Amino acid sequence: MTPDGFAFPEDPEKLVVTFDEGVPVAIDGETVTLLEAFQELNRRLGAFGLEGHGIYAGPAALALVSAYEELKKVGIGQVSGEVRLVLHHGNAVVSSARDERALYDFTTGATFDRSVA
Repeated sequence: MTPDGFAFPEDPEKLVVTFDEGVPVAIDGETVTLLEAFQELNRRLGAFGLEGHGIYAGPAALALVSAYEELKKVGIGQVSGEVRLVLHHGNAVVSSARDERALYDFTTGATFDRSVA
């Protein structure tokens, strides 16, 4: 529920979360600690109406878990890479995930060069 008179931004906001071995280490290229990642995401997601149900289900936690799960789908081994999120009208949606060590490029559909394996 939002306060009376509160208006959500009309234009979606995009952000990039960088993970290193499963831990968020940067937001939009700015290095952050885990605590700073939660604080920044809670601030930014709150502006779009994403509300948590207590500390265990805060908007930052929900967004980070979704981003991490999507990154696991494209990554190999330790989960490291970037995830792009789009915030709009109460939703945080993963638009893409990238792990430079991935064996498949989802943007071009190209697989890795098997001759180097």
